Amino acid sequence: MAFSVGFMDKGVRAMSVGKIRGIVIGEAQRGESSKQITVLAKGVGKVRLSARGAKNAKSHLLAGTQLFAYCDFTIYEGRGFWSVTQIDLIESFYGLRNDVAVLSQAVYLAELVEKTCPEGMEQDEIMQLLLFTLQGMAKGHLEPKLAGRIFEIKYLQLSGLLASADCMICEETPEYLYFDGEGFTCQNHKRPGAKPLLPAVGAALSHVLENEGKQIFSFRLSPEALEQLDRVMRQYLQMHVGLDLKSRRFAADMTV
Repeated sequence: MAFSVGFMDKGVRAMSVGKIRGIVIGEAQRGESSKQITVLAKGVGKVRLSARGAKNAKSHLLAGTQLFAYCDFTIYEGRGFWSVTQIDLIESFYGLRNDVAVLSQAVYLAELVEKTCPEGMEQDEIMQLLLFTLQGMAKGHLEPKLAGRIFEIKYLQLSGLLASADCMICEETPEYLYFDGEGFTCQNHKRPGAKPLLPAVGAALSHVLENEGKQIFSFRLSPEALEQLDRVMRQYLQMHVGLDLKSRRFAADMTV
């Protein structure tokens, strides 16, 4: 398994042992008592780890191998795979599980990252984005459907798939923005089938793309504008990422 330079700089590959900090974005059972977890880790990116006995009720690895767990993982390499020997839990995001709408949105975001982030490449900005989103939803500060759409916009930008909310033809910032399922255009360059965006939706796109950190979450949308933004982002993801995850549809059903 290949890791980023930042990971190797810590001596992990040379010593075959080390520590990483990250968020569990995926989990799968291995045998009766063990698990394989997928972690988005600082300086490392996405990495898969084996956690022997983690499903046992008395296992010291139990809490830290749950979905969303934010932890320090002590790991070692053996026979071509990485195993967890110790986990220091930093945050479990227990609050995500108190509301099915919040939980379903968090599950979707974790799956989106797990399925689309490449392995072995540093993804610190995306990890920070996921942390901010999970923290805000767990504390009840962020409405889950809006938080999910904001996450998608910023995630696509950080992944190089959505640069701006300007016209994709003339690169000008239009007064009225149109969306045709593939990209955004101005009125002069709109293509057949393009639909006009509500001003609030265009403003929301620009705000998220032009700001950083927790500032990207500092706005609200009317139900009508949020519904349009939801449709736009679903189509954009289908076109540019090739995904239509069941978890996203389920999360949408939970917030109707």
